[in-house]
This record gives sequence, structure tokens and C-alpha cells, in this order.
Amino acid sequence: PRPEPVLDPFEIGARNIDILRQELTALNRPRLLNIIVAFDLAREADITQMADTELVGFIVAAVETRVSRAR
Repeated sequence: PRPEPVLDPFEIGARNIDILRQELTALNRPRLLNIIVAFDLAREADITQMADTELVGFIVAAVETRVSRAR
């Protein structure tokens, strides 16, 4: 089973990407990794060596890409 994420980045990001970035910045590394795994964001990326700020950017970029494709 997939881990239960602390927030849905797509729900927040669809409303306001800046608020998503702020909320992600407040989270610790395990929670960021949990979001990435729960929403299957790292299909082809190696996230293990990324710094926390890079993880935040990675999530935001993935959300922006999917939200813009859906519009």
C-alpha cells in the first residue's frame, strides 16, 4: 500500500502554486518523500540525492506540469 500523504499537492497547487511551495517548505524530508511516493511523482527521477529544497521544487514542478496539461 502507498503511504498516506500529509497533503494533496494537486489540490493546493491547482488553487495557488505559491501556497503549495510555502506549505511544502514547512514539511520535513520524510513527509516530502512520502508525497512524492504517494502521488507517483518520481517515475524516472532519482530523488535520493536531492536536498530538501530540491524536493520541494521537484514536487512543485510536477504539479505545475500536470495541472497545466489538465487545463
